Amino acid sequence: MASSVAPVRDPGLQPERTALSWRRTIMSAVVADLLIWRGWLQTLTGFSGGPDTGLGLGGALGGYSAHVVGMGVCAAVAALTTIVLVLCAAARIRLLHSGVAPLESEGHIAVPALIVRTASAAIVTLAATTVCALALGM
Repeated sequence: MASSVAPVRDPGLQPERTALSWRRTIMSAVVADLLIWRGWLQTLTGFSGGPDTGLGLGGALGGYSAHVVGMGVCAAVAALTTIVLVLCAAARIRLLHSGVAPLESEGHIAVPALIVRTASAAIVTLAATTVCALALGM
């Protein structure tokens, strides 16, 4: 008589390796964030605070130049994308450490795919933000 029980899959060290790679990715994102924030703070402290920069934005931006505002936007976007990346990593690590049974059922396939897609979008956004901050003269 054949057994209808599926064999138990041994995940091995895969969850630990995945958790380590997520942590390395987050550390890289935090380093990029810190450099962008440092550039923005240096730009902000180096700003003389004159009335209008000739760009017609003086009243709306409180006298700050478009350069300072652009670096501030880059810093905010970098922080938000890193927060999204940390949330994705925490969800994925929790899912991997809970066992492989939820991953093998068809009802849960969309959850890991959504996490990876969201994390990929956050990484691409952080890379674009870093390029913008470098273009602004970080």
